[in-house]
Amino acid sequence: MYKVFLNDRLIQIGAPEKITINKPSVTFSNGVEKDEIKKWFLSFLKDDFQEVYLLHPRPEYFFEIFRSSFREISAAGGVVKSGNKILFIFRRGKWDLPKGKIDKGETPEIAALREVEEECGISGHEIIKPLPSTFHIYESPYSGNTGEWIFKETFWFEMNYTGTFSGKPQTEEDILEVKWVTPEKLDPVIANTYANLKQIIELYRS
Repeated sequence: MYKVFLNDRLIQIGAPEKITINKPSVTFSNGVEKDEIKKWFLSFLKDDFQEVYLLHPRPEYFFEIFRSSFREISAAGGVVKSGNKILFIFRRGKWDLPKGKIDKGETPEIAALREVEEECGISGHEIIKPLPSTFHIYESPYSGNTGEWIFKETFWFEMNYTGTFSGKPQTEEDILEVKWVTPEKLDPVIANTYANLKQIIELYRS
């Protein structure tokens, strides 16, 4: 099942036989095209469903068509651990994980390490393992591109940090605080973070 977020709204993509929950759903045919998806998306923007299922007999195939119906951007970030603590940033009124756009010529791994260093002011952190990607859709923030919708995949990596520096926020990126949080104190973070990040943070609650 693929999960794509639009703010706090959730689009789930899967095969019809996999869906057992009574939720709003739309079934697409094998011959689905981008124009059909774009038309559905515009109607989705106008309704008030918080969660909807898009069903297709070949969900992997459909997901690739779905994402290519938007302008695609790739980003990368890290869940940085030091002992049992996890590194968070506070930006624009919400708790977040350090992440950013992958620059031309970068691998997701290199981009994730760079973004953590830039946004949190630490160095010497190392990647331990990849984590599931997250997907979300948002409207272009640039006035000249009003009405353009972006599909962003963020590659995540668990990282380890053995240094002693607590971190320094990158204020020019609107980051106000860098904070190490223990698992038992994650509830306030989860209550005030982005919907697409909750599934990543929940992996570290215990």
